[in-house]
Amino acid sequence: MAHAAAGPPKPLSGRLWKSMRKFPMLYLGGGIILLLSVTAIFAPWIAHYPYATQFRHGLTASGTPLPPGGRFVWGTDDLGRDVYSRVIYGSRVSMVVGVFSTLISLVIGTTLGLVSGYFGGFPDMVIMRLTDAVLAFPYFLFAMALVAVLGPSERNVLLAIGVIGWGVMARVVRGQVLAVKEFEYVQAEKAIGASTFRILFSVILPNILGPVIVLAAIAVGTNMVMEAGLSFLGIGVQEPVPSWGNMISAGLQAFQYAPWLFLIPGLALTLAVLGFNLFGDGLRDILDPRNASR
Repeated sequence: MAHAAAGPPKPLSGRLWKSMRKFPMLYLGGGIILLLSVTAIFAPWIAHYPYATQFRHGLTASGTPLPPGGRFVWGTDDLGRDVYSRVIYGSRVSMVVGVFSTLISLVIGTTLGLVSGYFGGFPDMVIMRLTDAVLAFPYFLFAMALVAVLGPSERNVLLAIGVIGWGVMARVVRGQVLAVKEFEYVQAEKAIGASTFRILFSVILPNILGPVIVLAAIAVGTNMVMEAGLSFLGIGVQEPVPSWGNMISAGLQAFQYAPWLFLIPGLALTLAVLGFNLFGDGLRDILDPRNASR
């Protein structure tokens, strides 16, 4: 019996539109992240002025900040600096701290979770009790204590957030390892004498990356909020380097007569965190095997 001729392949635009309708949060979050990344990378070309420049005509005659409009599209702050330029440069701080602190947590948590889940016994007990201790201590207070010891700076904030944020990742990785280490492909690698390093990082790790990647994407947004909180309290990124956190802190003091100083960086932070959360939710949906069959 002759087979029916296959129809022409669907155009790329049609397949892309179908994918966007199926996973809208992935594309919406990814678009926000792409916009934020471009803004951070090309900040010197996107910003109108250097972030620390104080303009002679950047204040009103009474010494208050200029409102949005005209030469300064988002107004000026209480020192006559362009708010638009400072928000643009502030995206760099949020992205660098958010992404790289998450990478630090990811490396520590993934390694400890692999070792704990694979070996079990005494190593598992020690690592899990250490994880319990880290998770029992309030996350933000722990970061404050570390930054207070290390000193306030962008690098120290990044390190502090990174080295205390691995607990949840370690637990997720351990749970995934416990689920897959008895599978046939892992037992086959053991049978042929594969090294423990190969089994952990070349066999098990690639098969548990889905939940880890989703958790990491959401953690970036959480760490951006952490950085903003530390800078808001004055123990994070220091002036004149702009951080959305220290901009919000300064804006609160002038909220009655210059509300844009608080609202604009606050909205930027909200949009950035929303983007990473939506992207993480979209990744979760696209990695769900139940959606792959639809």
